[in-house]
Amino acid sequence: MTPKSLRIAVCFALSLASVRGFILTHKRYVVDRGCRLDRTFLCNIYDDWRSDAVVDTMHLDEENVEMCLQEFVDSEYGQQMFGCHERPASIGVTGAIELVEISGPEVTLALKGAFWHRRGTVLGRAAMWLNARIPEIVEVVVADMDELQDFEEIRDEFGEVMMRVDKRSPDFNGDRETMEYQGLDPDMRGPFPSNVLGGGN
Repeated sequence: MTPKSLRIAVCFALSLASVRGFILTHKRYVVDRGCRLDRTFLCNIYDDWRSDAVVDTMHLDEENVEMCLQEFVDSEYGQQMFGCHERPASIGVTGAIELVEISGPEVTLALKGAFWHRRGTVLGRAAMWLNARIPEIVEVVVADMDELQDFEEIRDEFGEVMMRVDKRSPDFNGDRETMEYQGLDPDMRGPFPSNVLGGGN
């Protein structure tokens, strides 16, 4: 995906989020492996896409953005995506998302570690949630576009590509490759079948 097409996709995701919304449910306690304990658990559109409820909004500042990111990470959907949770960590997921800076209505995030999902998917869905909670946000970006690349190209001294290194977490059961071969989007289901963690993506 090119930087231009990714920007269009993220902007579309922001627009979609403003009309779909999210719903608060109950408290969930998360094992402390980099995630905070006693955070509000969200049944959001990633956990229940058919929900038409709305969520309380807040103003744009660093504290609120960090809180919303943690809500996303701690959601049921986030428990399939981020390496601070036991299940994805057990299959080699180390991915994390962090706030870098806020510049006017633009929020810059950092994607670190290895994700099972495409990195563009991680950013896009985080952007949807941030815009639903903080409508002032106009754009969500990364500081370095290389953070959105799922493969790293190793080049020789002449600039020729010698090899491509997969930056994603291991395809532990072969499902990701199988779905890609079948023309399906693996990110729509995630790394675990629907009977794991209460459902797919």
